[in-house]
Amino acid sequence: MRFGLTHSRLRVAVAEEVGELVPGTGHGTAWAGVLRELRRHPEVRLVSGGRADVWLASGHARPPDGRPLVVQVHEASWAAAELRRVLDPAFAAAMEEATAAAVGAAAQVITPSAAARRQVLEAYPRPSGSVHAIHHGVDHELFSPGRGGGRDLAGGPYVLFVGVIHPRKNVTAVRTAVADLARAGHPHRLVIVGNPAADSEARSYIRDALAELPGFPDRVRLLQRLPASDVAALMASADAFCLPSLFEGFGLPALEAMACGAPVVVSNRGALPEVVADGGLVVDPDPEAVSDAILRVVGDRDLANRLRAAGVARAAPFSWTRTAAGWLDVLRSTA
Repeated sequence: MRFGLTHSRLRVAVAEEVGELVPGTGHGTAWAGVLRELRRHPEVRLVSGGRADVWLASGHARPPDGRPLVVQVHEASWAAAELRRVLDPAFAAAMEEATAAAVGAAAQVITPSAAARRQVLEAYPRPSGSVHAIHHGVDHELFSPGRGGGRDLAGGPYVLFVGVIHPRKNVTAVRTAVADLARAGHPHRLVIVGNPAADSEARSYIRDALAELPGFPDRVRLLQRLPASDVAALMASADAFCLPSLFEGFGLPALEAMACGAPVVVSNRGALPEVVADGGLVVDPDPEAVSDAILRVVGDRDLANRLRAAGVARAAPFSWTRTAAGWLDVLRSTA
């Protein structure tokens, strides 16, 4: 069947659990961005069930009954031994079971990066042509350079971390870097914008992330439930943005920070080198390497300005329109 302006629209049934994804998380933001674009598309009609040409669902939930099915799998990090050590066993087991069921039921699988695609194929062997890497996008009207107000929210100069507060995000390395900045005489705080983790140790993770830096009180600040405009303002005014994760299926906050013109420092794990490329500094996730990179950025204005320009240029081609077009190609071929 062909779909065009003069043909019947492609009826895409969207699984119910997609609407329950938490706003403000990377996963929730990605689904919101893609579905918004698909709703606008003249060749697509999104439906909640009933007769459909193809079903679309999260790959991290029990698959719906409808077929043919396309699922989006953000990653399969629980399959990696290094990451499994820092994941709550019950959470990891539940995610692994749900993802295995969804991938097993799907005709096609969408991932947000080549790194996540490799991980999915290793964890759930299937024909390689049925797993597709399609990058996430960014809202350039919202995440753009020049937004003011970040320092007012932070209470002064700062290094910014945005992400779920969990050991896999390696907040410890950013804390070490800010402590080293303080010892070098810099006034910077660490500002953490993050949601709690979904596992049983969430409170302890937050407590550890927010602990006072020894010898330097009031250098760590947690901001939660911010509107996206405030997050964008914090990114645009940050002296450095750092995401030194042990693995990322994509790393949407790093892309958003680049779009805002923040000097970005990320780890060389998962999809982060793929997403950031030459738009930021890519380093080992150990605290010494992260600290050295942030000290360089904060202490060298020319380097910071080069990274700001490079990040904006790198982020420019990423859009939710392009992401949705990639998803739609997969949906068409499945239908």
